[in-house]
Amino acid sequence: MFLMDNPVRDYAWGSTTGLAQFLGREPSGGPEAELWIGAHELCPSGLPDGRRLNDVITQDPTQVLGGRVCDLFGDRLPYLMKVLAVGQPLSLQVHPSAEDARMGHRREDDDDVAIDHSTRNYKDRSHKPELVFALTTFEGLAGFRDVAKSAAMLRLLKVGWADETADRLESGAPAEALRSVVTNTLALEGRGLARILRDVGDAARHAGARATREEGRHAVHRKGDATIRPEAARTFTRVGELVKDYPRDPGVLVTLLLNNVLLAPGEAMFVAAGVVHAYLDGLGVEIMASSDNVLRAGLTPKHMDVPELLSVTSFAPIPPPRWEPSEKTREFLHLEPPVAEFCLSVGRTPLRRVPATGPRTVLVLEGTITVTPRSGSDDPVTATRGQSVFISHDDGAIELTGVGRVAVGAVPV
Repeated sequence: MFLMDNPVRDYAWGSTTGLAQFLGREPSGGPEAELWIGAHELCPSGLPDGRRLNDVITQDPTQVLGGRVCDLFGDRLPYLMKVLAVGQPLSLQVHPSAEDARMGHRREDDDDVAIDHSTRNYKDRSHKPELVFALTTFEGLAGFRDVAKSAAMLRLLKVGWADETADRLESGAPAEALRSVVTNTLALEGRGLARILRDVGDAARHAGARATREEGRHAVHRKGDATIRPEAARTFTRVGELVKDYPRDPGVLVTLLLNNVLLAPGEAMFVAAGVVHAYLDGLGVEIMASSDNVLRAGLTPKHMDVPELLSVTSFAPIPPPRWEPSEKTREFLHLEPPVAEFCLSVGRTPLRRVPATGPRTVLVLEGTITVTPRSGSDDPVTATRGQSVFISHDDGAIELTGVGRVAVGAVPV
């Protein structure tokens, strides 16, 4: 059982204050995007004796992970926890399926693309489904919206490109229409693209302001069977902002087709493989399969590989991908999406339920918590807000005492 030293990643989209406030220290002066809590080889957590968590696992995987986890996932911690502090929109991105990740990783190895090269898409062989639990109001874009609703929203802009796109969305099977529209949109370039973005940006700012006023009057727009809800106000306002920051990026136009997901603190969303998404604002705990495979198509200065992204993307429209707890009380909730690598429990001490086997990670969200193995196999470890404790399989059942709130990541039993 270890108190971990977790690295911070300073991506450009990070908040300048969010992580510092969460960790109880002064801001660094630059963007701080992600606190990595785990054993991913690219950025593993450190331990008090100077070792890294991934090295400890490698030395005795059965003791640390347990035989069942080793049988399922090999000698590696199958999940990675993070604290996200989103100050600006993340890149428009997709994560591959497990099969796509294995094939892509092998292909890039065969092509001698260095694992740390900026153009490398597949840095490991794992898929990367992910769950975000909101600590503050958290906004994101995730999954393609119902095409009838998207078409109705586009027509509110009263712009030639938007009207033509709406017609194309309604011209065939939803997934096929979306694939065609997105492929053609991401191929736009030059003066034509700049003109479309300028027109859409101006229209979106006006439509966003109008939709906000109408939302305040509880107005609902109807176009055939499609209902335009207050999501239109958020979507148009965001697009107006994105055009200013990315005046030559066709990915901005794709965001008009995505669900706008607004989470209140304590709510969650789950993003499966192949789902286009971009987080926009807020602080949250993220847990995912331990991977750093990201395919990007816009809203970023980083490497983009549009053809590869299109090849792994799911174009089937989905509802906003909120994820409801499988168990919930006033002080506790348990989130278990349909993946084998991870689950997340959040609650106040004494916590209602913590797995007694396998690897577990306790992240303190509020207060001061002491983690004690009931077997007496290890000394108790005390952690405060922002700190985390890793518990090995051999420690067995644990007890959490103190006054506070925690998020516990684990492998589903």
